[in-house]
Order: sequence, then C-alpha cells, then structure tokens
Amino acid sequence: MLKLIGGVLIVICGTLGGIYFSLRLRKKAEFFEQYIMFLTQVQTMISYGGMSVREILREINIPLAEPILTDTEKYMDNGEAIETAWKKAVDENMKKQHFEKADIEIIEYFGNMFGVSDREGEVSKIKLHEELVRERWERLKSEMNSKCRVYRIVGMFCGVMTAVLIC
Repeated sequence: MLKLIGGVLIVICGTLGGIYFSLRLRKKAEFFEQYIMFLTQVQTMISYGGMSVREILREINIPLAEPILTDTEKYMDNGEAIETAWKKAVDENMKKQHFEKADIEIIEYFGNMFGVSDREGEVSKIKLHEELVRERWERLKSEMNSKCRVYRIVGMFCGVMTAVLIC
C-alpha cells in the first residue's frame, strides 16, 4: 500500500514539474504581451501628453511590469540616469523569473534609448523597439503552443517511469 502511495506521489511530482515549466513559458509570453501594452502606452503619453520619464513611470499600471517600473523610479530617485536605473531594475526582476539573456537584453535596450531625444524621435524609436518585442512575443507564443503540452506530458512520463523503477 505504501509503495502505491509513494508511486502516485512521484507521478504527481513529475506532473507538477512539467506544469511548472509550462507555466514559466506562459508567464514569459504574458510578460512580453504586457510589455507591448506598456510600449503602446508610453508612445501615447509621449505623443499626446508630452510627459516626462518620471511621470510616465508613475502613470503606467501594468501588473507584470510594475516591479521594473517601481525599481527604475527608485533608482532614479537615488540619482541614477534612466539608462542605469532601467538596466538594474530589469536585471533584478527578470533574472528572478528565469528569463533568457536575449530576452533581458531586449528589455534593457528600452532604457538605453528612452528619454534621450525629442518627441518624434522617441515615438519612432519606441515603434521600432515594439516591432522587435512583438517578434519575440510571437516566437514565445508559438513555443508555448508547441511546448506547454510536451512539458506536462514529459513531466508525467518521468514521474511514471521513476515510480515504476523505484516501486
């Protein structure tokens, strides 16, 4: 009886591992989707509101990007430039969530170009950056469609195989 319960628990653990990896991939895709919304809002605020960098960071309310925006503002309050503040905030928050280096570099690029030119220049740079981010988001969506189910199945299969070998 104990072997059966142990085997079932091992299968459940394997399945949960697969679910964890599929949810991590889904969260990355959701982050990029919300980041695109962030870029759209920034474009609008610059185009029509003529807002400063600090005002934009305070006004935008996007849940997945919120820690990055808050940390950037905190670093800027400590006297750092937008470029270094954004880079630090992105590094801190995205490494915790296990983003790939290429993803982090894409997001860090925004800080390097934000707030350094006139209104039209800012909007055009943000549009170009949005296209790059949109490409990454599309790739993540296709990965998500193909890999999420595979992660769950492989996790369950590994759990079953481990339970069979142990029990």
